[in-house]
Amino acid sequence: MAIVILTHVFFAFVAVGGLVLAFVSEWIGYKSGSAYHDRFAEGYVKFLSDMMKLGGVLGVAIVVFTISLFPEFAKKLYNIFFWPLFLEVGLFMLMMAATICYRITWGTAKSKARHIAVGGIAALAAVAAALVINAAHAFMLTPGMYFEEPTLFNAVFNPTMLASSTHLMIPCILNAALFAYIYAFFKIRKAANSDDAGYYSWMADFSGKIFAVGIFLQPLSGLSFLFKVKSVNGGIFMNIINGNVARFFWPMVSLGGIAIIASVIYLSSRSRLRAILLVGGLAALTAFSFGGYTRERARKPYLIYGQMYMSEAFAGEPTKADVAAAVKPDAKSSLQKYGCLACHKYKGEGGTFGPVLDAHLKHHPKDWLKKFLKTPPQAMPPFRGTEKELDEFVEAITK
Repeated sequence: MAIVILTHVFFAFVAVGGLVLAFVSEWIGYKSGSAYHDRFAEGYVKFLSDMMKLGGVLGVAIVVFTISLFPEFAKKLYNIFFWPLFLEVGLFMLMMAATICYRITWGTAKSKARHIAVGGIAALAAVAAALVINAAHAFMLTPGMYFEEPTLFNAVFNPTMLASSTHLMIPCILNAALFAYIYAFFKIRKAANSDDAGYYSWMADFSGKIFAVGIFLQPLSGLSFLFKVKSVNGGIFMNIINGNVARFFWPMVSLGGIAIIASVIYLSSRSRLRAILLVGGLAALTAFSFGGYTRERARKPYLIYGQMYMSEAFAGEPTKADVAAAVKPDAKSSLQKYGCLACHKYKGEGGTFGPVLDAHLKHHPKDWLKKFLKTPPQAMPPFRGTEKELDEFVEAITK
């Protein structure tokens, strides 16, 4: 599922950023009389109108996987974001229709200004659809006050929504520019002695400059998002920079540094060292993947941070496992009841995010376990029950 999501995210970023680049490029070509800008916009739109079919299939696959693997989570999230997600479907359909219209009327539209306006509608619909999805994604990490005051406003405008939206839109432009740059980089060699050589050289410079300049903005938006997360939940922040998620975060930072250095060399070089920027672009693309894993892993062991565990059990709410534990509490049922097996493995069952519990439960005294559960490490949620429930839990898991 992670591979499907990352693949979909890449194509979605290229689609959103590509429509924006095409719209802006056609407008520049219209104002300046540049045939290259117009050709770039037309070529990108033709590519996108075909690529969006794959993006749509992957998007449907994600919905199917989510409903199949996490039915309770899907029901909860879709109930909360019913109207925004309904709007997102409409925006996606508008984007597809406008993109198709934008493509098939290229060169035949009676008014160039109206044709550009259609491109603007396609780009605007793509951006709006991305922002709606991002609101739900941000909610999963920082639900804010929603569960205290369950309003749609609190869900959509959760604490990190605005910061994460900025952090989302910049990679859309960067990925689209990078994709165009890679395409032009390899076409230059094949078209070395043809009439297209000048165009592909221009295309590489045009998209390369956008990527090289834009890559400096991405760390700024990333830091803004990271410190917003810190202000909302210091535990998530510490988990990212010094916890279980750090193994994804710091490689991302290192790869981003390589991309920035490559961009500096490219922009400061008179001869435009295109191979250097290609290396930097590939480093940035890999960094984006690490960034996606960082953001996903940061909220584990929760699906919705602080509210729903990976096991789909709600924090503090009784489940089927609770009933069984109440009748005959034992270690396994108690660990299931409080969501411990979402991350930990016990007697061969459970997750792999945390240590195996078999040995830990045998070698630590009960008082130590109680104290540990009340104030666990940053990456682990504290025990949320009463003192009586804590006593019963420790008694059950140490039998």
